[in-house]
Amino acid sequence: MAVQLDAEPGTGPGRIPRVDFEFTTGCDHRCGHCYNVWNTPADGPTPATPAYPRGALETEEQWAMMARVLDETGAQHVTVTGGEPLLRRDAVVLLERLCTRVRTVQLITNGSHVTPEIAARFARAGLRSVQLTLLSADRDTHDRLKGAVCFDDTVRAALELREAGVPVQCCFVALRENAGMLAGVMELCLVLGIRGLSYNRMSPTGWAVDEIERLMPEIAAVEADLATANRLGPRYQIRVSTAMPIPPCLIRMGRYPHVQFGFCSVGSHSPNIVVDPLGNVRSCNLSSEILGNTRAQPFAEILANPYLERFPRTVPEPCRGCAYERSCQGGCKESGAATYGALGELEPFVRQGMPA
Repeated sequence: MAVQLDAEPGTGPGRIPRVDFEFTTGCDHRCGHCYNVWNTPADGPTPATPAYPRGALETEEQWAMMARVLDETGAQHVTVTGGEPLLRRDAVVLLERLCTRVRTVQLITNGSHVTPEIAARFARAGLRSVQLTLLSADRDTHDRLKGAVCFDDTVRAALELREAGVPVQCCFVALRENAGMLAGVMELCLVLGIRGLSYNRMSPTGWAVDEIERLMPEIAAVEADLATANRLGPRYQIRVSTAMPIPPCLIRMGRYPHVQFGFCSVGSHSPNIVVDPLGNVRSCNLSSEILGNTRAQPFAEILANPYLERFPRTVPEPCRGCAYERSCQGGCKESGAATYGALGELEPFVRQGMPA
């Protein structure tokens, strides 16, 4: 069964609610936990995991490609990401155009390239929000984990965006090396006027598969973070949601009523489809499986790719028969595939909770 599209006249063959556009594969930070699938692990490409295509289209080709995606899908929410999207010289122009075509546009950026002028253009365009990453309220820890001197840039970007009237969200990636630091990040968010926080526990793909032992958080540390978010979220009026699935077999989500939990969207009626800078389509940011290319195929044909049918049905053996099998699907299966070579492999975070 391919992804089901709800018919809507005037938008081509059907509709999906949201699309992610990756503007570029380039980035000027070097996070050890980076999941970008074009970042090759240390052992390099193999026949099973070939090198992911790099490159980007020129401005008008890029816009034509994105406009075609919007026309064919009817998507009304777009997230722009990368790599670092603002490394494209035409990024702001493309974002401004997107804001004229869809209801909401969100930008995910490291903040290093946000200036007062760019913030003002975002505000005029009506950008819904900008997401910045804060891994610690401690400058040295944040910069070490980001692989760049960037803490001050992130804080400055948050202030400039807020001054311009652009809503800012925070992304916190839970790692072994920043365990216990979420409270400090939430306090910093309070000071900066940030009222939304996306909580990601590390889910390795790309070169992050080489960093699992060093960076993968322990289950107990994630539980402690969720307790912190549940306690401080209402106090600071910060909405906290999980961006990576938290398997309920490991952590009882009902203990944290002020945290919004989510699971993998692949196979659902609201898939988070991703389009890279060359027009290649994937089922999510962590997937290296190319479903097709929107410059060569109709989107409905791409969404009929058998991978989208196989994915939700391929559940790791220990997860079969679980009460949460259909909703959780075994956690982040793309992480299991990237780390252990097959879609049905149990992902690294969940393996911590399995009997030896």
